[in-house]
Amino acid sequence: MSATAEQRSDAAQRSLGDTPVFSERLTAFLESYYAGEAPNAGRFCGHCYSPIARERAECPHCDRSVKERPPVGYVPDPVREMFRRMRGRESLIVNSFAYLGLALAVLIFIVAFAITFSLSGNVWLLALDTLLLFVLARVLAGLLGGWIGDELGHRYAQRKLVEEWQAFEAERA
Repeated sequence: MSATAEQRSDAAQRSLGDTPVFSERLTAFLESYYAGEAPNAGRFCGHCYSPIARERAECPHCDRSVKERPPVGYVPDPVREMFRRMRGRESLIVNSFAYLGLALAVLIFIVAFAITFSLSGNVWLLALDTLLLFVLARVLAGLLGGWIGDELGHRYAQRKLVEEWQAFEAERA
């Protein structure tokens, strides 16, 4: 996870109060699990499901004692599904904004091509227009998807995760 993603996650936690969100360790574990690099086994906090070491008496993420909520040996299906849906939401928004950037680049290319062709038809200007397409496609997709879409996607996914987590907590209480 990048430093900016960690800062966004910390900011989301602060802005959402005491509402539990996935710890950095749980996020890393679930990413490994979904990549097929780790089994769904270990020692996890009985409250927030963050991985905890055997010698720990309390969870470093939620500060709950293992006596209060005994550790579990796996992350339950609903929690894994919440993580999968969170990543899907982020991906959907980031990719949508990136495709919007590509569409804008193509639209700018078509307009510039039509103007260039109708005015002069100069081959060098048409070549420059094509170069403009490649540059704009990369820049606009990166800006809209990688910057704006990433920020909006992360906020939206975190907000929905909190709602799902609250429903999950109410269900298991």
